[in-house]
Amino acid sequence: MRKVLVVLLAVLGMAGLALAQTTVRVGVLLPISTVAGKAALNGVQLGVDEVNAGGKVKIELVVVDDGNTPATAVPALTKLMTVDRVDIVIGGLASGVTFALSGPVKQYNPLFLCIGAASSVVEQAFSDYGRFFHYHPWDYHNVAAALEFFKHLYDSGARRVAILYEDGPFGSAGIQTYRQQLERQGYTVQAEAFKSGSGSFTAILTRLKGFRPDILYWIGYDVDALPIAAQTRQVGLEPKLIYGAPPAWPVGFEKNTLSNDVAGMTAWLPSVANNESRRFVTQYRRKFGEVTDEYMAPMGYVIALSLGKAVEAANSADKDRIAAELAKVQMSTPFGPLSFKPSDTGRTRFQGFNQSIWLQFQYLEGSRRPVFPASRAARPLRFPGNY
Repeated sequence: MRKVLVVLLAVLGMAGLALAQTTVRVGVLLPISTVAGKAALNGVQLGVDEVNAGGKVKIELVVVDDGNTPATAVPALTKLMTVDRVDIVIGGLASGVTFALSGPVKQYNPLFLCIGAASSVVEQAFSDYGRFFHYHPWDYHNVAAALEFFKHLYDSGARRVAILYEDGPFGSAGIQTYRQQLERQGYTVQAEAFKSGSGSFTAILTRLKGFRPDILYWIGYDVDALPIAAQTRQVGLEPKLIYGAPPAWPVGFEKNTLSNDVAGMTAWLPSVANNESRRFVTQYRRKFGEVTDEYMAPMGYVIALSLGKAVEAANSADKDRIAAELAKVQMSTPFGPLSFKPSDTGRTRFQGFNQSIWLQFQYLEGSRRPVFPASRAARPLRFPGNY
């Protein structure tokens, strides 16, 4: 009789464990053929592995490629909603794509966990959507962090800034504000738009020679990094600093000598010294056999972990109960503390990170080294750089 009771309790215990596990299907909508998209997907998968290993929550991923274009992203989202029938979506990396998704998202009403899309145009587009959680800083946060660095450069003698910006939502949304802020700091500014991916900057850079900029500041995508670095030298522009602001840098750019002394901004590098960052690096290396320095990887990881916490707290697969718990999440991350609050403009209700996560780096001897602010610098900034 005692043996039967033990077996019965064991069976009931196993049943209880099964009942305690909440399963959610999550759509992942990313440009997985790009550097940033692949890094983000790896991070999401790593975080989901950790959540699932905990036993209380099971996250099942349905991954689709948004092609980094609205023409592919909109039907991909429609498939997630109507065929795969997910209630939660992780995605929204490029601003232009995410802006195009705003209408379909509002039509299908998923809980939308946005990994990128810094443009305030996107913030405006989702301003009336209550299931929108934006983890990445907005463009005005990026501007605030960059302006702090530019103030440091002004104090170091820089006076003229040439801005090259891609003509889509990512590059052009805040350009006038950016220009005004730099001029307020004392800079003389000349700004020119370009078509990202064109590969041809010679005409613009030649025009800028007469302006004699101390800083060549470009806002575009990874495909623009190498042509700009190469053609700046070809036309003899000779700025004191080339500063780039793409969402992700091209793979292997650090191995090209043209990258040397090029500076930029990132939210994270593997050398960031906090416990969560070190833990992420260890686990990433264990799963993928390498270490990435793309901050979209830990961003995807953080989204998956925070979702797991919210699902566990909700004890339900209901998207609104999960959203209510996600709004209360407070956790340590490789970027620092995460909690959600209304965006600075008040347009969206759930904003995760702000300008505090950004650091400035410089390509030095084949790798990215933090150089600003001083409290996070691993090396002094080389200014002027040798281009």
